Amino acid sequence: MKRTINIFLVAELVTVATNIVSYKFFLNAQIAFLSALFIIIGSMYSYKRLVEKRVEAGAYSDDNRDELDKIDDPYDLYDENEETALETQDIKAVIKEEKKRLKANGFKNTKLASGATMSAFRIIPYVFLVFGFIGLQNNQNLMIFPYLLFLLVGLIAGFFIGRKLFMTNQ
Repeated sequence: MKRTINIFLVAELVTVATNIVSYKFFLNAQIAFLSALFIIIGSMYSYKRLVEKRVEAGAYSDDNRDELDKIDDPYDLYDENEETALETQDIKAVIKEEKKRLKANGFKNTKLASGATMSAFRIIPYVFLVFGFIGLQNNQNLMIFPYLLFLLVGLIAGFFIGRKLFMTNQ
């Protein structure tokens, strides 16, 4: 947690230091930095929740394969039982079956993924980005170079902060 706070403070100090150049420069830097930071952190949090919900729903199952088999064939492409089954079945029937299975799962996957897409943790930062940009433009304070530069700074800081907060190695 300490490292997360340090990353934020360093990025924020760089942003505040832009006040030396001009107040307009600082204003653009601050709005862009915070917008990008909150967008990345909100997106990472939303997708973390999505993965956790899918794991709870049983979308990801750990089959009873040993560790060596998982390393040699991580996607289970070379299953001996499946090879003999495919040889005996008609290929057209297999394709029809797969299409039906994918159609049935399509709506379910869309419903599960829409929670992360339409999350307030993602929408509110985008609204802040749009209104911040429009506000700067309407008040003749928009400077494209610092705005784009600090969007990049916010993206980088957001990635490292989000990685520390939401990505755990288990």
